[in-house]
Amino acid sequence: MACLNNYVTQCVDVTTGETGCFFFDTSHWQSTGEFKAVGEVYPGLIEFFNATPRNDRKSIYLERL
Repeated sequence: MACLNNYVTQCVDVTTGETGCFFFDTSHWQSTGEFKAVGEVYPGLIEFFNATPRNDRKSIYLERL
């Protein structure tokens, strides 16, 4: 499995149980496969994009086997 962004859309945050869009802890994901929010969990992609600066959203390539 691979991740291509430093954020997720409509995923469950393992800390709060909320479903939404958020930046996630990449090292936690690589070691556990769970998405752990770093910051606020937004209900939708539009709210996430409106609330976060464009240059904070990054393309990445992470693999987890």
